[in-house]
Amino acid sequence: MSRLLRVAVLALLSLFLLATPAAQAHDELIASDPQDGATLDDAPDEIVLTFSGRISELGAQVALQDATGASLVDGGPRVDGEEVEQDLADLAAGAYTVLWRVTSEDGHPISGELSFTVTEDDDDSPDGTSSGAPATAPEEATTAATPAPTSAAATPEPTTSSTPAPATGTTSEGLDDGAGLPVWAWVVLALGVLGLLALLGRTWARGRA
Repeated sequence: MSRLLRVAVLALLSLFLLATPAAQAHDELIASDPQDGATLDDAPDEIVLTFSGRISELGAQVALQDATGASLVDGGPRVDGEEVEQDLADLAAGAYTVLWRVTSEDGHPISGELSFTVTEDDDDSPDGTSSGAPATAPEEATTAATPAPTSAAATPEPTTSSTPAPATGTTSEGLDDGAGLPVWAWVVLALGVLGLLALLGRTWARGRA
């Protein structure tokens, strides 16, 4: 009987030691390009996310949104070991939010967000066409009597403060947060094994008596 108890205790300790590192091995974001909070003169062509461990290709999601909530990515993300790359559409000047969600090597989904600001329009962006041709000036002095309307009154620039920032919960749909087995589940499983071994030992002792 005592030998069975020693075996059960050793099995319980082994399960606990194996479960603890697995629960603490979740990967995390360690770098990004652009960096979180960066202010850029030129719009980036892609986003590169670097993690502390290898990332699974299954379930990788990267979204880029402007102040209106429009998606500005080009195609799907590419996973290469610890890096996730996402091509972007042509960006105009403004503030942008990156929402990402990936699956770490141990099967546990992780997510987060970062932001950056572009100060100059991309030449190919819809809002960047104003730098193409110079404005024409009047050739005769007689036109000064009839001033032309200013461009500021015709096309006011939209402000980003009137539109609420996009919610991050939309990127978490379709993924299971419980993919990794928690520590308490291992403990419950181990206690069940211990109880079964104790029951078998008691039955064996009664049979011998």
